[in-house]
Amino acid sequence: MRIPLVLAVLTLAVSGCTTPDSGTTTTTVEPATTTTTTAGDTPACLAGDLPFVEEGTIAALDSQGQDAKVVAGVRWYPLEGCERIEIEFLSDAGAPATRIGPVGVSMLSDPGIVRVNLSESVANSAVADTTLNGTLVDKWFVVEDAEDGLIVDLHLNERAAARAFTTTSPARLVIDLRATGDDQSIAPPTSGGGIVLLGPQAGVGLYPLQVTGYSAPGIDAVRIQLADAAGVGVDRSISTRSSAHVWHAFSIALSDGPSGAVDLRVGTVGEEGEPIFAIEVPLDLP
Repeated sequence: MRIPLVLAVLTLAVSGCTTPDSGTTTTTVEPATTTTTTAGDTPACLAGDLPFVEEGTIAALDSQGQDAKVVAGVRWYPLEGCERIEIEFLSDAGAPATRIGPVGVSMLSDPGIVRVNLSESVANSAVADTTLNGTLVDKWFVVEDAEDGLIVDLHLNERAAARAFTTTSPARLVIDLRATGDDQSIAPPTSGGGIVLLGPQAGVGLYPLQVTGYSAPGIDAVRIQLADAAGVGVDRSISTRSSAHVWHAFSIALSDGPSGAVDLRVGTVGEEGEPIFAIEVPLDLP
């Protein structure tokens, strides 16, 4: 069944662009021209008693009579002292969904990611990624994961606290973010060449070395190498082929390889099978 690819962002100015490293279409969302406030000029994303969470589970939500099938798009509201993200959904008929169903939201504070785990009923998306350029929120990615289904990752620019709730008719997941004031910086994912590398980060590592991330739509394989002064010690390819026009998660555990100063190279595979590396992470391995 063909799913209408509709991105309904009524209060935002949206312009399409193509990222130079991935060749995938990215939507850049400009700030809303109006400000949403409540009584006493308190921004909506700070009003109310719902607590903010800095680490771990933010919310586990559910609703009866779910009809959400497709991620439709995102609304972004940069307000005074906070930012609000509203994720919209469509039904099978292409109309705005009325209820989302089960959804989990968590904060991965060290890499600065708010992760949304959707139910298996939401299996398609009208948008693969969006650049927001906010003070707190930088980008978001819709990712197909073999084990977890469809997830949405919000990449942050700094440490933040978040809260989340849903609305019905229309169905929306609302995520409010505010800065924590924590001076400790985040270690954001490394990206390049249509790859987002979640881990490992540069520095001391251990075997088995877990290499995780996601690749852009249309990339059929991710190439991974471990190399030291003697040459390439590990060379692997992981299939990321998918029919869905979203990012595709990959994960591999490298049980053994070179020791000492090692470079982890992550990239794609060219038409002739040659590796094309855009990410290189220096590691110190035992």
